[in-house]
Amino acid sequence: MTKVIEIPVEYKRLFDSDWREAAVFGGRGSLKSHTVARVMLIKGRQKQTRFGCFREYQNSIADSSHQLLADLIEEYNLTDYKVTDKAIVNNITGSDFLFRGLRHNEQSIKSIEGIDFAWVEEAQTVSEKSIEVLTPTIRKPGSQIAYTYNRLKEDDPVHKRLVKEGRPNTLILNVNYDVALRNGWMPEVLRIEMEDDKEYRPNLYKHKWLGEPATAAGKIYQDWSIIDEIPHEAKIVRRGLDFGYSVDPAAIVDVYYYNGGYILSERLYRRGMKNNDIGSFLNSLDNPSTTIMADSAEPKSIAEILQYGVPIIPVQKKGSESKSYLKYSIDYLQQQKISITRSSVNLLNEYDNYYWATDRNGVALNEPESGNDHALDSARYAFDGLRPQVGNKQTSYGSKKQLWNNR
Repeated sequence: MTKVIEIPVEYKRLFDSDWREAAVFGGRGSLKSHTVARVMLIKGRQKQTRFGCFREYQNSIADSSHQLLADLIEEYNLTDYKVTDKAIVNNITGSDFLFRGLRHNEQSIKSIEGIDFAWVEEAQTVSEKSIEVLTPTIRKPGSQIAYTYNRLKEDDPVHKRLVKEGRPNTLILNVNYDVALRNGWMPEVLRIEMEDDKEYRPNLYKHKWLGEPATAAGKIYQDWSIIDEIPHEAKIVRRGLDFGYSVDPAAIVDVYYYNGGYILSERLYRRGMKNNDIGSFLNSLDNPSTTIMADSAEPKSIAEILQYGVPIIPVQKKGSESKSYLKYSIDYLQQQKISITRSSVNLLNEYDNYYWATDRNGVALNEPESGNDHALDSARYAFDGLRPQVGNKQTSYGSKKQLWNNR
């Protein structure tokens, strides 16, 4: 039996036809993605509609909104929709969904025809060039484009275009977690996290839950550059691995040496990864002989992954996870000339939102705010394998073979 699909009243304008582009932005827990997905499923049952689901980077269907839509179809028992591993079609109205990445796909995007409703997810990462390719592509009379995003910076291209500069017939919806709270739809685990951030991590709270752009004040890492791709001459020197625990994602970051500095490239950021999944994933990567530096708090996990033949080494944490070790590790990374690939979406998000913690009076503490650092921890671990080891060699896990730091 089909369940009733409820939509928060704050989002009812998404059903109207008098807008061309919609900026749907705000903090976490505001139901943005889930609501737009529900709106699309409802529209698709009313009449034949062609939906385009876009994001800046989509290496596979797993990177798209396909899974969210499929989950909602199952949750609401929408049996008129047929879901395959790459497509979603309504068997009654003929509505269909396609999924594309915008970056490096210019010609493919330009050739798309007949889109009625486009959804651009994680739009804070979309470049100005991608927007200018997409908007004239969605040209069917009455077609609409909805962008959902959490702001990263003041000059995010999509926010600059729709909110700061403005475009004709633009719908602006600024929503935060209070929408879910008022409607009783905020999971208790998220409410507790929000309250904890509000009290102990004010900088993180403002950006994460109120959707404010990141600021430089109190930011731990600054002046890192963003590059489009890794130069051919760059040499990979380390991989960092941070294991995921319960709801935390497992993260893998590659470190390249190039022209006197380092380039960070996110390779994995995914929840639900077990040790055998991580081992198989590492085996599937290029440059398989690259040394992997991993969190030493998980010796059993390292031992299991070692069985896959990957060169994995535990980070030698001085002081057993002491604050002094963490500060020392951060200090070393702060001294490096760092660039990040633009495709490293989660790493960039953490970089923009990693702050020194403050007490209740706003006084800075000598420790970072926790919870937004999985990819950054991976990068730190990798650099621990590059740091000069004074009077010490790092020993590979499960053997007596010693590894000297080198480039």
